[in-house]
Amino acid sequence: MLRLSKKSEYAIIALVDLAGRQSEEPIPVKQMAESYMIPGELLGKIFQTLKKAGLVYSVQGTKGGYQLARRPQEINLSEIIESIEGPISLMSCFSELDCDCLQFSSCTIKSPLQFIQSEIKNYFQQITLDTLKDNLVKPLSQVSVM
Repeated sequence: MLRLSKKSEYAIIALVDLAGRQSEEPIPVKQMAESYMIPGELLGKIFQTLKKAGLVYSVQGTKGGYQLARRPQEINLSEIIESIEGPISLMSCFSELDCDCLQFSSCTIKSPLQFIQSEIKNYFQQITLDTLKDNLVKPLSQVSVM
């Protein structure tokens, strides 16, 4: 079954929180962890990963914490998930180089799953922190299929 990890869920929660704040002051990890009942050490590691991906930056010091590195409308769900999980992938092999499957050359599901994966990624790319914070995500049925 396709499912986001808790790390991805926590990353999305944290970034939506940052996107929804009126103040431009950095938010300490401890404060956010307590607000959402997320283990502080885990949230700290998630923020470090998000920082490496260029989604947030940190401010040191007593009034330190994290802030978004870009505007909320410039950060999409695909970026967030891929920064935590790695590439979005429905199947283990899309090329012979990555695949040790004996059925690769005669696989009948590869092409349809590649299409589905592409549509999922396109959908996630359309969902920004702005749309998440304002609860404006369009149902998949309303998104144009390419």
